[in-house]
Amino acid sequence: MTQQHRVIHIIHAIIRLEGHELIRTLYVHFLHREPGPHELQHYLRRLTSANKHAIIGEVMCSSEAEALYKQPHASLIPDPHESAASLIRHFYPSDPLFFIHALYNEILGRNPDPDGLGLHLKAVHKGVPRRRMLLEFFNSAECKHLLTLLHIPHINEYHKTKTVLAPGGHRVIHHIGIFLGYPHPLALEGEGIGRFLYRLTEGFLSSQSHIHIHIATTEYNYINSEHSFSALRARFPGRIHITNSNNMEWINNHVPAEVWIVPIVSLELAMFLIKPYILCLHDMVHHEFKELYFSMHSDFCYRVDRNAYSLMNQASAIVSNSQYVRANHAIGFAKMPVEKTHVIRMAPPVNEYQSFPPIDEGTFRQKYNLYYPYIVFPTVLRLHKNFERLIAAFIRFRQTHDGYHSGLHLVFTDQLHHNPKRAEVAALLQQAPAVRNSILFVGRIPTSDLPSLYKYAVGTIVPTLFEGSCPFPILESLTMDTPVAAANIEVSNEIITDMSAFLAFNPYSIEEMEASIRALWTHRQHLLHPQKAALSGAMQRTWNDAAREYYALIQQVAE
Repeated sequence: MTQQHRVIHIIHAIIRLEGHELIRTLYVHFLHREPGPHELQHYLRRLTSANKHAIIGEVMCSSEAEALYKQPHASLIPDPHESAASLIRHFYPSDPLFFIHALYNEILGRNPDPDGLGLHLKAVHKGVPRRRMLLEFFNSAECKHLLTLLHIPHINEYHKTKTVLAPGGHRVIHHIGIFLGYPHPLALEGEGIGRFLYRLTEGFLSSQSHIHIHIATTEYNYINSEHSFSALRARFPGRIHITNSNNMEWINNHVPAEVWIVPIVSLELAMFLIKPYILCLHDMVHHEFKELYFSMHSDFCYRVDRNAYSLMNQASAIVSNSQYVRANHAIGFAKMPVEKTHVIRMAPPVNEYQSFPPIDEGTFRQKYNLYYPYIVFPTVLRLHKNFERLIAAFIRFRQTHDGYHSGLHLVFTDQLHHNPKRAEVAALLQQAPAVRNSILFVGRIPTSDLPSLYKYAVGTIVPTLFEGSCPFPILESLTMDTPVAAANIEVSNEIITDMSAFLAFNPYSIEEMEASIRALWTHRQHLLHPQKAALSGAMQRTWNDAAREYYALIQQVAE
């Protein structure tokens, strides 16, 4: 096990220095510069009348130091010899819940106790400056006691196994944890991560009769998680346990998970889990399209990057859904060891969709005002989803003779209200008033309605510039016997043997996309068989298969 270096260890070393060396090291660590002559003389004089602790606190909590704490990291991969300021930068601008947990860990070397967490969260929400809170922790009796010790124990990265053992271990695992520690409310309904977890959980419970699933959420997401997994809890009574706490110490002590699954790389609180975890790295799309994402969602990108490397580094194993993400994101961007990374592919949602009662076509169309033939792109409209080019291509098609007489509509399962591309889409629609009412944003629909959305569609179109695996909508649409037109992207080519069967188009070409829309409309009756043949391997795969592969990896991690 490797030793985890924290701010308290750096301070412990600095406080044992004397004179010039103390002041110089203090400045380099907390201000990233040498002290000027006047500053050096000032603090040397102060050392004769003030104790070292007070001087360290003064520099550490200065406005100059705070400016450094708020700066984004320049690189995803941290310097192995990070300064104290760089370590603080990992958590200082974070969500309050992670900020408090990290403050306890970095200054006191432990997770917060329940009372302390509650009091400090209240303080953050009331607007108490973080600089003041940092100083209070540093001036606490507990911190002062730690600094008197001859040696402060290093935190052994929460006892995580750093490498996965070779196959051969057969330990039986009864309790699998799924960590959903979002530090803010998030609706899983309509999110790809929600469907992934639902299907994987169903696979675990169906394929392994002895397994219990423990879903741990923060208080912000407990009700939503209860709702998202309610159907599975009814089907597998007593085997899904949902708990909630904002305190990682409580989760570590009360949730009997033997191994955790952390489903997304942005869940920073997972770093404070004691038991080993498997991290699901679906993708790091903001590095795939760095200029696009950092220009429009810089706060999100920097927040993920602050701790993504640490989350991956501390994970016992990293699972991606495609070889592309494994090679380019886990190994390429994040420099993770090859032997630590794995590919477990997803499967069509056959069991899930069969569990939903069918909706009468007339009733369904009336519910969503879908009275005309339509093609659908079911997705959350993120920047790389390429929906603005799809709209432009659809407008071009509808403005042609055959497109006009088709009466075809285009349906999205999201809204544009807060989308950064709203103005661009509005300009497109304004230029085509005759087509505008044929493009519908119905919002996120209940999961139970998704099979009907596919079933009654003329076809599904998937224009996305990138996905972490063969896009969900392709597998979902074919499950409901609805043909697909799809962008020709690398992850799809990993498992689709003939992309021409999917009317493949260059996602950057509006002309090619228009031609695929026309072909989907014209030849829809003849596409389904060749598409299922070109994707036969993936279509025959089940979520039980995926769960068994996860379980084998969990056994290795536990061993």
